[in-house]
Amino acid sequence: MGRIAFPFLTLDQTAISPEPWVLLDGGLETPIGDAWLPDWDAARDLRLRRLVTTDLDRAADLLSMPIDDGVLELVTRIGTGIGNMPRRIIATSKLPLTRMEPTIVIDEVVPGHSLSQRLLVDTLVILRQPREGSPLSPDLAGSKLWSDQLDLRLEGEEPRFPMEAVSFLERFAGRPEAYAPWLLHWTPGNLHRDFGGSVRLYLNRDRADVTDRLLAGDRATTQVVLADVMTQIISVSLRQNDFERLAEEADPCSIAGRAAHWIGLAFPGQDIAAVRSMIDLRPSAFHAGILAAADIVSLEDGA
Repeated sequence: MGRIAFPFLTLDQTAISPEPWVLLDGGLETPIGDAWLPDWDAARDLRLRRLVTTDLDRAADLLSMPIDDGVLELVTRIGTGIGNMPRRIIATSKLPLTRMEPTIVIDEVVPGHSLSQRLLVDTLVILRQPREGSPLSPDLAGSKLWSDQLDLRLEGEEPRFPMEAVSFLERFAGRPEAYAPWLLHWTPGNLHRDFGGSVRLYLNRDRADVTDRLLAGDRATTQVVLADVMTQIISVSLRQNDFERLAEEADPCSIAGRAAHWIGLAFPGQDIAAVRSMIDLRPSAFHAGILAAADIVSLEDGA
């Protein structure tokens, strides 16, 4: 899979040089080297730190535009939530980049009680103040010029989402689904069953154009696929007349628990009955709400 082609010039590691994130605990630094955070509990606050060194002269060369102090901004955004994609932003910091302080220390304390099964930390450099440059220079405030991401799952809290890439032409030979880019395999019925053990997303290995983008974390592809998964499970769940009771009693890691959580994200402040009626009366709003909730990155802070 090739690199994403942005419509404007961007920065690379010669202009933005980040060091790995570390955990601070009792004055000791522990490098984060795994996608699972060990020995975590809700009473434990997390302190994250990293150094980011910038070269604004090199940035000016790469962007083909003058870069004064404050033209670029370093943004750190911390999110959490249940499921594959964090939906609640719990901390955001913004620091202007200057030549006087080429090395920035990012030091964030995340209260343990605010965490919910997954921690996602985005670090971005955005254009704060556009300047005259070449035709390929970024010219809109808020343009993302560089980014990286730390993705941590909290040990013992969340099962990995089950996905498997297979050849649909072989697995589903002679059936209509052989040409689908993905397929959600699950059997509606007992919504108390464990989500991770009852639901599996098959990716069509014959459709590398879609599968490669999804596995690489492409935002739009992930949003569409996750929205399809959410729509299927929410729609079936809402057809059960006693889903209100099931949602209240369900374990968060069950199918009903996951469906209830997704409904809360897509339709905040609305009760189950209102969302159920939306399927028939306002289907476009129903699908748009789920598609919006499936977005991998929250843009509430406008970054």
